[in-house]
Amino acid sequence: MIVVQGSMPAYEIYFHCAECGREHPIHLKIHLDYGPEQKQSLAHFFSDRAMPPQATILRGRKVFCLKTGTTLKLDNDDQIFLLPLPAQLVSAEK
Repeated sequence: MIVVQGSMPAYEIYFHCAECGREHPIHLKIHLDYGPEQKQSLAHFFSDRAMPPQATILRGRKVFCLKTGTTLKLDNDDQIFLLPLPAQLVSAEK
């Protein structure tokens, strides 16, 4: 789990694109009380705990494939990824 000094950890949001098979940024950040230490899907990280509203609001969001130009709708938590912002990480071992 991430430990952040002074504020809630921020996460960049990516999605796995069904159109081109790549991952694209949504250009959106969310703040969570706790989150993964490395890139992880919403489905995997929140499989054994309640998903906070900041994460659930990503479902149903329309996103854009940077390769094909297609607009897609995020329907599956397996296709939405949290990526911690590295500048905010502090080792939990300290």
